[in-house]
Amino acid sequence: MKHCFFVLFFLLAACGDSDNIGSKAMADNQPLIQIQLRQNIKDLISNSPLKFEEECMAQVNMCWYKIGASFNSENLPSVVVDKDLKLEQVASVSIAIDKDVGHDIENLELSIRSLPDNSKHEAYQGFLYDLIKEIKSAGWKHYYSPSDPRISGSQIDKVATPNKVLGEYVLSHPWLDPDYKIDLEQWLKVDDFYNWHFYKDGNHLKLQAWRHDSDDQPKERGTYLVSLSFTTEREYWVASFSETKDKARWKELLPGRLEEFKEIRNVREKKAIDAGIEIDTSYQDPPIKELD
Repeated sequence: MKHCFFVLFFLLAACGDSDNIGSKAMADNQPLIQIQLRQNIKDLISNSPLKFEEECMAQVNMCWYKIGASFNSENLPSVVVDKDLKLEQVASVSIAIDKDVGHDIENLELSIRSLPDNSKHEAYQGFLYDLIKEIKSAGWKHYYSPSDPRISGSQIDKVATPNKVLGEYVLSHPWLDPDYKIDLEQWLKVDDFYNWHFYKDGNHLKLQAWRHDSDDQPKERGTYLVSLSFTTEREYWVASFSETKDKARWKELLPGRLEEFKEIRNVREKKAIDAGIEIDTSYQDPPIKELD
């Protein structure tokens, strides 16, 4: 995963130094792409102001639809996701369609322009927290991975490491609770990748930033690649299974897998409680509509 982002970072020729970034004049001229999860891909293509490039592999019955531009482009589009979340300065849009499942959009990957190269870490931190605020304003809520302990950002000072809790790696780390902020010292201790997880109406969103520190001033400046990954409920849970035959039976197998996740969470939460760390019992896993 880290290698993939490293390659993408340089292929997209990360953020430019243009003085016009974010200017109102530029924003007024941006094409606007409206995308809805579970929308038929043909409807999106026919209504998009920009052309999607299509690449298909008959062997796996998959097609990929992409829009891409340099981060330095003066006219990057805006993308509105599910009518509520508007994202400015989108450099790339990518959608994979599994024709064995259907022709509806089940996943969406966006890379957005943030700040000029080698900006201060504090500036990027502010940019990302502002973006999190916009995501939350659009109705997205903090999501805990089902096997992770429900430890909120209120317990930051009781968790010493940025990726692990009591020696175990977790996806939903309290340092990256979108409802709390960490200081710059903690921010720089995070190993390159920042991940915030959200859910809304059965859909999932991961906001990710990859940090590349400046060679000359690594503690003061860097360049960040910012991306957002949206998935439907079906797409999110199918990923829990590695075997093709299991993916086809995901609804049948998921209740058993959820019990496994629950057992792991219980063990981790007991360990946390014994260490004096509070559990966010107000959080309950969102219902899985596909199982109702």
